Amino acid sequence: MDFPVKSPSKAQFLTSPIVILPMNVCTRNTFISLWLLFGAVALSAQGACFYFPTINNAAPGSNKLMPLKVVNLDSIVAMQLVIRWDPQVLKFLTIDMFGLQGLNLGNFNTSRAIDSGYVRLQWEGPTSIPPGTSVADSSTIFRMRFNVIGPVLSSSPVIVTEILDFPPLNFELVKVKPDTSNVVYTMKDSCITNGFIAVGYTVATNEPGDNEVALSISPNPFSVSAQFQFELTETADVQVFITDALGHIVFENNFFQLPTGQHGMVIEKDKLGAPGLYSLTLQAGQKIATRRVVLF
Repeated sequence: MDFPVKSPSKAQFLTSPIVILPMNVCTRNTFISLWLLFGAVALSAQGACFYFPTINNAAPGSNKLMPLKVVNLDSIVAMQLVIRWDPQVLKFLTIDMFGLQGLNLGNFNTSRAIDSGYVRLQWEGPTSIPPGTSVADSSTIFRMRFNVIGPVLSSSPVIVTEILDFPPLNFELVKVKPDTSNVVYTMKDSCITNGFIAVGYTVATNEPGDNEVALSISPNPFSVSAQFQFELTETADVQVFITDALGHIVFENNFFQLPTGQHGMVIEKDKLGAPGLYSLTLQAGQKIATRRVVLF
């Protein structure tokens, strides 16, 4: 889809690590409609969706709960996966609140959880014949308990993944079909929203304050790329700069005479540097907005 691009030129955008895409209402509604159409088709073919929450402003020494919720977890007969986190920030305590039939602490290999920062899950359902095992959408299948041992401004993702070194454990979700045959889904077939715990700070807020530009960030934290959307109430010169946790500017750019309306920006991880906490500041005329951005 091509968007009409005003100053700066389209060629400038192609060479810039941040891309500004002006969107009028018609274009934006068309984009959303296409996303909903094709997104719904894609989701219907996926094995399941797994999602951990984001926890902001965690206090050092506090205990935090990370429930793993699911969507489209139906007709399953077996599942295996790995949960990872940073053991320098989070100390593993236990796993509880099991919401999947037959699942208990014995299905998790937790022997090295405290020092390694990961646990392995291997589960087989009570029956391998149709209809298998199903849970209601948005159910919690288990909950992890952590003690926050990292200092203020540290952070840790909590990731659904797999381990390929010895001994390997691939992500697999096995479903049974009505004809009793099985279908195996891998990570690429599933949608996963990883969790995040920010110690002593808030990752981002999308609500504009007084004299602020309306600015939203998604996803945040991010591991590959993030999209920033902002709205201008009048034509303005826009300055964007990003600083690291020490206040050093790692990126800066100016965009002249952007028109009124919605605009979008995309930034890739390789433009920031090492994983960590960053701050994005966007100034448009006399208005300004600053957001925390986390790369992991």
